[in-house]
Amino acid sequence: MWPVLEDYAGQVVPISYHTWWPSSSDKFYLYNELAQDERVGDYSGFAPWTTSLYTPSFRFDGKYVRDIDSTFATYEQWALWLRSTFDSLLAIPSPCRFDIDYHHFSPDSDSVYVGFDLVVEDSIQFNSTLRVGTTEFQYPASPTGRWRHVFRDWLKDDLPDSVGWHFGPMLPGQSFRFDLAYPMGVYDPTKLSTNIFLQVDGSRKIQQGWDAMPDPAPSAGVADRGESVILGRNAPNPFKGSTDISYSLASAGKVRLGVYTLTGRLVTELVNESAGAGYHSATWDGKDRYGKDVAAGVYYFILEAGDAKEVGKMIRLR
Repeated sequence: MWPVLEDYAGQVVPISYHTWWPSSSDKFYLYNELAQDERVGDYSGFAPWTTSLYTPSFRFDGKYVRDIDSTFATYEQWALWLRSTFDSLLAIPSPCRFDIDYHHFSPDSDSVYVGFDLVVEDSIQFNSTLRVGTTEFQYPASPTGRWRHVFRDWLKDDLPDSVGWHFGPMLPGQSFRFDLAYPMGVYDPTKLSTNIFLQVDGSRKIQQGWDAMPDPAPSAGVADRGESVILGRNAPNPFKGSTDISYSLASAGKVRLGVYTLTGRLVTELVNESAGAGYHSATWDGKDRYGKDVAAGVYYFILEAGDAKEVGKMIRLR
């Protein structure tokens, strides 16, 4: 199957889920039993199972079709049918698209950040669910050494889990904004993938999907790059209590550092004074200028020094 998938790189996203068969000692399954059970149960139903579930069991476009050994006498016959299936599914126009704004991991906060818009191009007449999960690509040798995109987890904690974001019927021109962050945990960021897909409730048909490995982001520390002002990333990000914002000045001067909402409204001012050349940092405690805790969400921080202006983005969690 994998040689065929290599020909469809960037068009088809393979995700390997693991179940409790043939052994409850399967390390992939045991890594996150709850998340695996949620996804398997979505397809097969929970015990007593309404449909047979066994390994390997392939599903295309969110729907069960057939397995490699159920009909085909040779792998070549299976591969030919697989290509035909992919081609026919890819020829169906999607009613929506994902516009990815950013997707990177930060060594300083051990997190992955992804921002995107779900844009409706044609009417979607069914209730749908947007799900975001993580997989690891080409997982190490034990136990099989051949798995690609091994399922790891849904975006949990302060974000919806496998339940996802539910949408009713959608009209052309509608768009929905998402700015998400999740911890890398024990994952290898160089093999980690973010998987986003919109799936019709009931039929499980995939309306649109996207998969990519995050790009490395600059560290939060700032260095002399010959610029008059360098704004670092805040850390931790996302954060709950407080976060530190670092910046560097090539020469002394008046500095202003403020926090703003996505609509441009000033939340609070962290720095408004003269500062010397070199490295500096400021702490935001998640409160507005009146001392009130702000809501969870995405905020901008803007550094102004002389004619220079730098902008950063951060996420506050509940």
